[in-house]
Amino acid sequence: MIAGWLAKIVVVIALLGFAAVELGSPLWTRAQLDGIAHDAADEAARIHRNRAGLDDARTVAEERAKRDGAVVTAYSGPDNQGLIHVTVYREAKSYLLHNFGPTKDWYDVSVEASADTN
Repeated sequence: MIAGWLAKIVVVIALLGFAAVELGSPLWTRAQLDGIAHDAADEAARIHRNRAGLDDARTVAEERAKRDGAVVTAYSGPDNQGLIHVTVYREAKSYLLHNFGPTKDWYDVSVEASADTN
């Protein structure tokens, strides 16, 4: 009787842990990407301030994102206000929910950040 209850408790804890990982993965990835996007934008702005070309600044942003396992999907700037905009992407880890239509997009995570070139 005690073994049955113990088995149920272990199963419930395992299911709750699995759900926490599955549902928390996009949030965790977004938090990581926020830092990566800001770092990439800051590096690109620093290179641009040093009078390097726009291609050099974009290359630096792409290398910075790649080092942290992300991909630069959009890069623009500097705009009229002197801002460089960088968008980075990474697919969040998922074991199950990324296979279903309604939840598939949750795991495609993109974050945009801007940095001032002035």
